[in-house]
Amino acid sequence: MTQVDDLQTKFRDEPIGEIAARLPGAMAIFRKLKLDYCCGGAISLGAALKKRGLVLADVERQLAALTPQESEIPESSGQIIDHLISRYHETHRRELPELIELARRVERVHAGNPEAPAGLADFLIRMDTALGTHMQQEELILFPMIRAGDPMVSVPISAMVVEHLDHGDSLEALATLTHDMEPPEGACGTWRALYAGVRKLSDDLTNHIHIENNILFPRFPN
Repeated sequence: MTQVDDLQTKFRDEPIGEIAARLPGAMAIFRKLKLDYCCGGAISLGAALKKRGLVLADVERQLAALTPQESEIPESSGQIIDHLISRYHETHRRELPELIELARRVERVHAGNPEAPAGLADFLIRMDTALGTHMQQEELILFPMIRAGDPMVSVPISAMVVEHLDHGDSLEALATLTHDMEPPEGACGTWRALYAGVRKLSDDLTNHIHIENNILFPRFPN
């Protein structure tokens, strides 16, 4: 068997979410290639690449070249929950209102510019509302059930996974609305800051969902 065959055997049929979970550095590769490793993490790498029209061997080599690193994700479920709340829940709650205000300013000042993200502030408000409700349900219902070892925890997990799909759709719509978070040439500092913040929100929410879907939730099968 050739080296390429060995790589294909190693990665091709493995779910993309599992690769992202076990191989630090893979997420950066997947983000660059616009591969959905959070909501779409159950699909195999080979199938994900075929869907995007990408060459399997090229991506296999990039993954194989990664230097193993220590993951920032703690081992116990309770520690993962603490990490999710402090790193992601609190961050979303702090940063989304700031992005909404920036979006309002850019839409107002650049209303005559055809490249301005018309409707972005309202879209972010809807995201903030949906994500806020989702996180509250996790903190009040799901996470306490996990900590208590409740045998019925698979029920709220299933509900959260469905909502994650909706959040994934929102991220795709957000990318479309902001032209993949790329400000036009000559954009003002506020516009650039807005899109940088939106890109961070997208990356954070993607990683947030990934940790839950591909690391925490699989510990509690139906």
